[in-house]
Amino acid sequence: MAKIGAPLFILREECQKDLFGVLEKLGALGFDGVEFLGLFGHNPGAIRKKLEVCGLEAIGDHVPYDEFRRNTDGIIERYKALGCKYVTIGAPPADAMPGGPGYGETIECITRIGEAVRRAGMTLLYHNHAEEARTLVGGKPILEHIADDVDPSALSLEPDLGWIRIGGGDPMQYLEKYPDRCPVVHFKDFVFDAAGSHIFRPTGYGVMDFASLYAKTLSFAAPPCWYVMDHDCAYERDIYEDLAMSLEYFKNLVRVTNTN
Repeated sequence: MAKIGAPLFILREECQKDLFGVLEKLGALGFDGVEFLGLFGHNPGAIRKKLEVCGLEAIGDHVPYDEFRRNTDGIIERYKALGCKYVTIGAPPADAMPGGPGYGETIECITRIGEAVRRAGMTLLYHNHAEEARTLVGGKPILEHIADDVDPSALSLEPDLGWIRIGGGDPMQYLEKYPDRCPVVHFKDFVFDAAGSHIFRPTGYGVMDFASLYAKTLSFAAPPCWYVMDHDCAYERDIYEDLAMSLEYFKNLVRVTNTN
């Protein structure tokens, strides 16, 4: 059964003011879990208790690359205490990306961190933005370089399908290439304006073909454990209404797909 996650990125300002109030509202909407963006000054144990009360799970968190590199054991301890099964490492600095002089060290670093995360009973993920799909090194997107150069036992992917398309890539191609490495998938939706810039939309209300993409994930030997309804900005709309629209769309998609 697909589990549906809400991102705290879009609610980051509200979380700074009242994280527990945000969790209560997301639980009431019917989400299964949340993906963190830091702990907003709270103790992992206290957050975990609140999540249980709200009927939510901690999916994981996004940790900056340098912070993870400097404090690997501390980061692992923090998110194990929170009850996460996943933790996501941020993008390395530009000179440590594929094609840069520090790229070899990057691969060694991510591998070391991933092995430590695995020993702790969790999985290390890499979440992409548009640049990783847009920027080519030797004719190959840097996202594929990272995925191909780190052993799968040390690193899984958290493909953001919307960012891949915004970056000019084909989301379906990534799902087809890495079917056994996508335990968490971001369903980000958007439209293009007249100038070609992207404008975020609730999941299911933009240009993305999520019906086909979701069906593809069901063909995996191990389908994703989590689908995150991710959009970065609600603009002048109510954030919770946007998230409720995303949740309703995806629940209906699951229902329709499973009754074909």
